Amino acid sequence: MPKRHRSESSDDDGDRGSRRPCPRCPPQRHVCVMLDDWSKGYSIYKLDVDGFDGDPHDADLDLRAERLPDPPVFRLQIPDGDGHWASFAAAGTRIFAIGYSEEDKDAPVLVYDAATGGLAVGPPTPVDLQNCPRLVPAGDKVYAMDRRDGKDHFAVLAPHGRRGWAWSRLAPPDAGRAAACHAAHPDGRTVFFSAHGRGTFSFDAETEEWAWRGEWMLPFRGQAYYDGELDAWVGLGRGGEAEGRVCSCDVVPPGGGSAQPPAWKLAEETLTSQRSIAVELAHMGGGEFCLVEYRNRRGVAEDVFAEHCLLYATTFRLRYDKDGALRAAARRARCYAVRKKSNTFHWRAFGI
Repeated sequence: MPKRHRSESSDDDGDRGSRRPCPRCPPQRHVCVMLDDWSKGYSIYKLDVDGFDGDPHDADLDLRAERLPDPPVFRLQIPDGDGHWASFAAAGTRIFAIGYSEEDKDAPVLVYDAATGGLAVGPPTPVDLQNCPRLVPAGDKVYAMDRRDGKDHFAVLAPHGRRGWAWSRLAPPDAGRAAACHAAHPDGRTVFFSAHGRGTFSFDAETEEWAWRGEWMLPFRGQAYYDGELDAWVGLGRGGEAEGRVCSCDVVPPGGGSAQPPAWKLAEETLTSQRSIAVELAHMGGGEFCLVEYRNRRGVAEDVFAEHCLLYATTFRLRYDKDGALRAAARRARCYAVRKKSNTFHWRAFGI
């Protein structure tokens, strides 16, 4: 059984073990981290970000690295290595795992609900999407795009009555698998994609139609998130001085037709370390985010394999100051010691 984390608050009677969480209290927030840290697949760890109390300016925080919560809340047995791959995405409280192996081309999609601890078995991944697809979550759906046999393919995995989940094929985008970033519009039906050399496109989930929006590109790398507190998309910047830095961007109107490039800003604070090897941004909602960095331990070069490494997690709130600058405030951090099984360390971080 997966472990559950229960919120505990004190009161006069001291009977905390039998009390239910207060329905008026905000839900406990977590970052779910997926690691390929065991021989047969991936482990899912749930980090309680409300418990972070470290100072991100403390240069010695990594010397006090903690272990990840043990045991993990779930383990997925998905082969990895030559002839195998696995892709992950999160939509709401659900984590979607799509795995492929030459020995089992009909492997089902696995859907883990981090809120309930339940696991649903979805349909097999279509053959057209078995070349390591790009996964794009939007609302309660996950879109997938891939290129196979010289053709682009596009499909959506969505809830489907008693069957649970079902794939539906859609018209492929001009952006194809070359999309550098994507962002879901707050209207709940439009998703934007930007591709090098092709510009930006939008997809309307209701009409299932594509629209070219211009030669410009959104300033992100990978997934950007809509944050209602800022009324903006937020993600990690792409290229030049923006690379790996937190960035906000005005939301593009969802209607078809060309549009002007949106204005965007970089956060004034640099949140990553020069020792960072890879970075993920998790959206916690309400203007709060968690930046998760993968780092080698001190004294270990980036190109040297070391079984033990670090995950450095920093929570922060984004706000615009009186001058309109994007600021990262209320920062708190925690460092975790983790183990990797190979130099091709595969990990993801999702806000739940």
